Amino acid sequence: MKSRILEKGTELFFRYGVKTVTMDAIASDLGISKKTIYQHFPDKDSMVFEVVQVFIEKDLVKWKELDRLYSNVIEKMFKSFEMTKDLLLTMNPRLLFEIQKYFPKAFQLFKAHGENCIHENLIADFKKGAQFGYFRNDIDFELLARLRMAEVDLAFNLDFYPSNKLSLYETQMALMDIFLRGILTEKGLTLYTSYQNNLKS
Repeated sequence: MKSRILEKGTELFFRYGVKTVTMDAIASDLGISKKTIYQHFPDKDSMVFEVVQVFIEKDLVKWKELDRLYSNVIEKMFKSFEMTKDLLLTMNPRLLFEIQKYFPKAFQLFKAHGENCIHENLIADFKKGAQFGYFRNDIDFELLARLRMAEVDLAFNLDFYPSNKLSLYETQMALMDIFLRGILTEKGLTLYTSYQNNLKS
C-alpha cells in the first residue's frame, strides 16, 4: 500500500504542484481513507521527502543507463531529453519553487543531487566531449557544468519565462541549444546539427 500511495502522490505532486495537492486529494484518488495514508506517512513533509528521494534514485539509474548505452556525449544529451520528455511536458513548472519554499528538507536532497550531478556526470561529459574534439577545451569545465545546471533550474522560475509561452520541455530544449552552440567546435556542431535534424524529422 505504501508504494501505491507514494506513486499516486508523485503523480499528483508533479502534475499540480506540492502546495495544491492535499492528503485528502491523494486519499480520494486512491479510494482510501486519509487515516490509511497516515499509517505510512506521518505528515505531508515526509511524503514529499520520499517522493524526492525516489525521484533522485531513478534519476541516478537513468544517468548510469545513459553512460552504458551512449559513448558519444552529444548523443547522450539528446537521449537524456528524450527520456525526460514526457515528464517535462506534464510537470508543473512551479514544483521546484514550491518544494524549496514549503519543504526545505526535501529541497536539500535536490540541491545535493544537483551538486553530485555536476561533479560525477556533467564535468566528465564536458571533458570527454573536449577530448573527442566536440567541445572547446579552453573553458573551465566545472564552470560550464555549473552554468548548465543553473540553466536547468532557471527554466523552473516563472519570473524568468512564463510557461504559457513555451512548455517546460521546449524551454529546456531552447536553453540547451543556446548553451551547446557556445561551446561546440565545428566538428561538434556538425554532429550536433545532425542529431537535432533527426529529432525534428
